[in-house]
Amino acid sequence: MAYIGHYENEFLCIDINAGKIAWKYKDRAFAYISSPAVTADRIVVGCRDKRLHCLDRKSGKRLWAFRTRGSVDSSPVVADGKVVVGSNDGNLYIVSLADGKKLWSYEIGEPIIAAPALANGTIIIGAEDGRVYAFGPAK
Repeated sequence: MAYIGHYENEFLCIDINAGKIAWKYKDRAFAYISSPAVTADRIVVGCRDKRLHCLDRKSGKRLWAFRTRGSVDSSPVVADGKVVVGSNDGNLYIVSLADGKKLWSYEIGEPIIAAPALANGTIIIGAEDGRVYAFGPAK
């Protein structure tokens, strides 16, 4: 299966072997710019509708949506039951993969369109202010 969003305001699951669309997800008329994070049973993708969407991988049904104050063009990363993503509202967010509840955020103040990277418990992400930020685990 391949998972892709596009400017036609849909997010698709494509069965590559069958050469057809397995399911479509369309919530509102906004483009999906980010690349999805894919787990065994979920797809998490950012959208220009100012939300991070979590979908059931098999059916495409929305499980939850997390609202930000800006477009979510950043591609989310999933680790340890948490989703890390930036938003054009200038915040880096960590939300629960299980229910989409906000666990933590940090206001950088400039749009974040880059995808976060995770290494040894550290989150690394660039922002539109030209800086790279690193957030480590609490000690």
